[in-house]
Amino acid sequence: MMLKRMRAGSIRWQIAASVMVPVLIVAILTILTEPMTLYEPERLSYARGTAVKIEMVTEQVRTADTPERLAALLAIVSKTGLQVEEVSPAELTPDPRVEVARRDPRQLVRKNMPEAILTSFRAETSTGRLNDVLVVATGDGRALAFRPAPAPPDTWITNKQINLMIKVVVVIVPVLFLSLCAASMITAPLLKFAEAAETLRPDEGPDRPFEESGAAEVQTLAKSLNDMRSRVRGMIEDRTRMLRAISHDLRTPLTRLRLRAERSNQPDLKASFLADIAILSDMIDDTLIYLSKEMGAEKLLNADLPSLLETVCADFTDMGYDVEYLGPERFAYRCKPRWLARAVTNLVENSTKFAQRITVTLSVVEGSTVRISVQDDGPGLPADLRTRVLEPFFKADNARTSADRTGFGLGLSIVDDIVRAHGGKTRLLNAVPHGLIVHIDLPTEEAASMLTMSPLHSGASRATA
Repeated sequence: MMLKRMRAGSIRWQIAASVMVPVLIVAILTILTEPMTLYEPERLSYARGTAVKIEMVTEQVRTADTPERLAALLAIVSKTGLQVEEVSPAELTPDPRVEVARRDPRQLVRKNMPEAILTSFRAETSTGRLNDVLVVATGDGRALAFRPAPAPPDTWITNKQINLMIKVVVVIVPVLFLSLCAASMITAPLLKFAEAAETLRPDEGPDRPFEESGAAEVQTLAKSLNDMRSRVRGMIEDRTRMLRAISHDLRTPLTRLRLRAERSNQPDLKASFLADIAILSDMIDDTLIYLSKEMGAEKLLNADLPSLLETVCADFTDMGYDVEYLGPERFAYRCKPRWLARAVTNLVENSTKFAQRITVTLSVVEGSTVRISVQDDGPGLPADLRTRVLEPFFKADNARTSADRTGFGLGLSIVDDIVRAHGGKTRLLNAVPHGLIVHIDLPTEEAASMLTMSPLHSGASRATA
């Protein structure tokens, strides 16, 4: 319940909580783990235990009231590995010739004994039975010489390293996990918005594609985006209705003009009128197609691309142009066939204005890309214009010259819109030795299996004299 309320709360409180909670956890765990006693190096543990044992032996020596009991006590202690014998109190006097290293077991033991106990280091006892001894006063006028056993080697891990490992496991890992959870909780809705915006089409899909849940600010943002999309869709629908009305109103007077021109008795004037009327009609069609964006109205169908391309080529061949199709005889591809045919038609029509021979080719490249290529033998395009000609209302008059330069420059822009609506790309390249090649690359994961790779089929090629 608390997590749900936090997710629906303000994003500012979420950020504050994601910062404060880990800090509190670190502080609490630090306080709890501070007094914990952990392992220490073996030599230090051994030195501390030996010092305690020496203190206990001196206490028992003071209570031994007979030489026999003292001898028995010393014999028992020696069997435990701590060699000991009674020496003269004179040996408590420090010998300046004896130097003891810092890591010597006697030095480590002496550091763990109380300062009040009188001690000294000797190279050997007066009897010569023990060497490298630590002489300790018993407090009753006697002295004992102890020879500690060598300290065991330290383990591979130190006390500091163990502390660090425990803090990493107990503190850092939970803090990191909580921080990642908090960051994910805050950013997940934003990532969903970005994903929805990438695939969003203003005139397709659900009315409210952004999920209105999560933090208060995220809910407000999602609602605003959904409302904005509704307004955009309404504007598109209003524009579509307006364009349809304009189309109807413009075509009516053009039809009357065409009928009047056809009744003219002057052949030259009649031909000029009809040509201008055809140009105006084409310009209106291109403008309406570009502005209407009604490609979404056509459903995706499994179309036979060779048949579609051969039909386009045949239409231009019947009008007297040299247009040829090269490619397989059968190839099923899921697309919007009417609009894809429109894109190829625009490319071929554009080539007929600048070239004598046009070739339309269908192939599969890189195993998963369907490529439709339209190549002509015209003058080509400079490199700096190959991208600009895809922009709306741009006309490359200086690059490719023709006596019939008409239109608003929307033909290639419509082609690019159609190709992008299919998830593809449009590329323009110059042919060798001259001419222009336009590649339409369409994605499909099944292209390699769907295509029957038969020899290239040539169709719709009927050149005029």
